[in-house]
Amino acid sequence: MMHHPLKVMIVGAGTGGLCLAHGLKSDDVDVTVFERDATPSDRQQGYRLSLSATGNRALQACVPDALFARLVESAARPSQGVTFLDHRLQRLLAIAFPPSDRQAIERELPVSRIALRRLLLEGLDDVVHFGKQCVAFDDAPHGAVRARFEDGSTATGDVLIGADGASSHLRAQLLPSAQRVETGIVAITGKLGLNADTRASTPPPIFRGPTLMLGPRGCFMFGSAIAYGEGRSPGTPGSTAHAPLPSDREEYVMWGFSAHRETFALPTNLQALEGGVLQDAVVALMDEWHPALVRLVQSAEVSTVTAFPVKTAVPIPPWRTRNVTLLGDALHNMTPYRGIGANTALRDAAALRRALVAVDRGEENLLHALATYEREMVDYGFRAVRRSLKDMERFHSQSGLARMFTKAMFRTMDRIPLLQGVFLKGR
Repeated sequence: MMHHPLKVMIVGAGTGGLCLAHGLKSDDVDVTVFERDATPSDRQQGYRLSLSATGNRALQACVPDALFARLVESAARPSQGVTFLDHRLQRLLAIAFPPSDRQAIERELPVSRIALRRLLLEGLDDVVHFGKQCVAFDDAPHGAVRARFEDGSTATGDVLIGADGASSHLRAQLLPSAQRVETGIVAITGKLGLNADTRASTPPPIFRGPTLMLGPRGCFMFGSAIAYGEGRSPGTPGSTAHAPLPSDREEYVMWGFSAHRETFALPTNLQALEGGVLQDAVVALMDEWHPALVRLVQSAEVSTVTAFPVKTAVPIPPWRTRNVTLLGDALHNMTPYRGIGANTALRDAAALRRALVAVDRGEENLLHALATYEREMVDYGFRAVRRSLKDMERFHSQSGLARMFTKAMFRTMDRIPLLQGVFLKGR
């Protein structure tokens, strides 16, 4: 058995890493988080996360009750359902979410990435160290592991966890054969502030919840709105008496338009392109689209319009477990077309927390506990990767026959509610 107490090092202060840190700290496990960002306010960007029952359960299990209550109370207005349309805004499928109490664990919690990170940093001042980019690890005496940082410093512990995202340095060293590849799809996203004009011009289904639109030539569009309140605000009578979640509480409509790279005919270096150029590239593909969708793209604030190549992790065979392991996007990075990446990372965090607590208490051997975690995480994690990739391929098919089949399938599901659970499975 591993000697006690266990000393855990986490690389990456993202959603999964911070969730794990809270869970370990609550069980008095010695944990330290090393984050490459210089300050908590670095990288102040990003859209909303939609926390499902899977993510909610993981957070509830790991973070203090008061923090989870604040998250629930301060989240944006939950979606009423998911809608699939064609590019002319004709309905293909509408899945209604069952009504539930705001406090119900099964209820969707939309929250911005910025706000969630701020929340999860609370209470971890003595745990998280900023400006520490981990570049490598090696063995240390007595079966320990040593993390090496870009600034020349080192840290030693019993176990090292890579929660450092899709471009993980730890994964590159631990599993050099693990691949993350481009799918051939490019996505361009933008957003516009929510005001009276936006409300009037945006297609109504987008305010109901995530709206997915299948277009010609393998083009796909996604729309979603962030709005707060259901007739009341946090802290008002009838709400839970918890301080609001720290957040900019920005209300907006966001869209994403994606297609095969050759369809856009854009240069390879997408990051170098200005927002206006990217907007024009999208509009150039929308001749046959409903005017309201074209206006949505044209009305986006240019500074918010960005592009990225869609990538996915490639499933890997089992590896020999050691005292270094991975969590979330560091291993099973997936496309955004199922919206489950963050929820899967949170599931990892809760599972790894249980394993490490058992080791700290002397109930489990470290390598056996990590091997069990890795086996289960690889199974459900890459199952999510495959589902996400399958949806991406379906939404971007350039075959007219395949698109016709997909639309027919959605229309059939729309008429038979029992079939609608297929698209909600795995969230």
